[in-house]
Amino acid sequence: MKRSLALGLSLTLLAAPVMATEKETLKERQDRLSNQLEQSKKAQVETDAELEVTEAQRDAVSTEVRAVNERLEGLSEQIAVQQVEADAARSELEATRQQLAAQGQYLEGQKALLSERLRVLQIHEDRSYLQVVFESRSFGDFVTRLMTAQTIAEQDRDLIHSYMHEVERLETLEATQRTQLSFVKQKERELVVTKQALDQAAAEKHVLLSELNEQVELLELERMTRGEEQALMNEQRRIIASQLDAIATAEREQAEAEARAKQEAEAKAAAEARARAEAAARAEATERAEATERAEANQETVTPQAPPAAEPKTVTAPVSTFLRPVSGYVSSRFGPRENPLTGAPESHRGIDIVNATGTPIVSAAPGIVIKAAEATGYGNVVFVSHVVSGQVWTTVYGHLDSITVAAGQSIGAGQTVGTLGNTGWSTGPHLHFELHRGEWAPGQPNAVDPGPYIGY
Repeated sequence: MKRSLALGLSLTLLAAPVMATEKETLKERQDRLSNQLEQSKKAQVETDAELEVTEAQRDAVSTEVRAVNERLEGLSEQIAVQQVEADAARSELEATRQQLAAQGQYLEGQKALLSERLRVLQIHEDRSYLQVVFESRSFGDFVTRLMTAQTIAEQDRDLIHSYMHEVERLETLEATQRTQLSFVKQKERELVVTKQALDQAAAEKHVLLSELNEQVELLELERMTRGEEQALMNEQRRIIASQLDAIATAEREQAEAEARAKQEAEAKAAAEARARAEAAARAEATERAEATERAEANQETVTPQAPPAAEPKTVTAPVSTFLRPVSGYVSSRFGPRENPLTGAPESHRGIDIVNATGTPIVSAAPGIVIKAAEATGYGNVVFVSHVVSGQVWTTVYGHLDSITVAAGQSIGAGQTVGTLGNTGWSTGPHLHFELHRGEWAPGQPNAVDPGPYIGY
């Protein structure tokens, strides 16, 4: 796989002249990627630390919320018990009041009887019970009168005592029950006030817990995004290292070819020189032998050999434009806009091309796939690194429905990388296409408007 990758890179690089400046540019980008990777790792460490603190705060607030909820449950039970006791006290008080009403009717009757008795006594206040007794006509009548007088007197006393006692008992009972009901109501009010305070505290804790949960989600998303950024930068760094290896291999092969050509040229020149020397010697010997016949020819003419013709070099014209990755209409151009999901202002770092789900998406130029997987926000996405006219470019194809290439794969211009879809943070089927002059970096500082490059 590495050998085929190196060969593919060699072919790509040989399409444009291999120059020292290109190697230096790649090394600069490699160093810059290393610095960005270190910064991303430091930022991730800070994010992890912040996430740990936030999670600890969230756990502490969750514990407090559970404790408040437990207290609220206990208070609810106590309030329910107090309400039952209050209802019972109200029922007892009502029963006592009914007894007081019934007893009042009875006492009213007793009071009428007592009043009659007092009235009779008042009328006959000059007559004592002894007079009534001594007016008897016989001993039997005397005994009867005496017993009747005693009974009436005792009944009068009992009637008064009973009346006073019953009134006092019922009034005391009513006062006690009123006090008990007031106590129960006061305790119920105190519990309700305490519960209201706890309800307020619980609501505030729930708001804080919700905010902490949101912070945890954002930090987890940031950590996940950092991880994806680092993986992408590592892959780009690996690709650049492979490109540098390919350049070194091409330079080494070119140097070896030049050395072999030089050796062959030197050997050929030496052979030609030897042949010329031998021909000159033979010509000189022949000339001395035939000196008498060639008296008039006293100067030897030597025809110089033409230098070898230079070997023609095949140069492939560099790619100057990118292919359009998909047909369709542009729904959102590069630059400032409102985020279609949140409505917040943002800088759109690519263009959105709308077409039907499943429409093939092709690579805008030959290159190497850096990433072909799901990524936060992008959904299913393909990143491709290109070398065009000695310049490194990166293209991004986001929100794909499916992916048909794999990371590390060499692809040609116009080769299908996936199909158009609606994955990730998307509001409808479209291709989100990005073009970066150089490597992809966090914050997308190298993004350029791809419209002019693909004819939109």
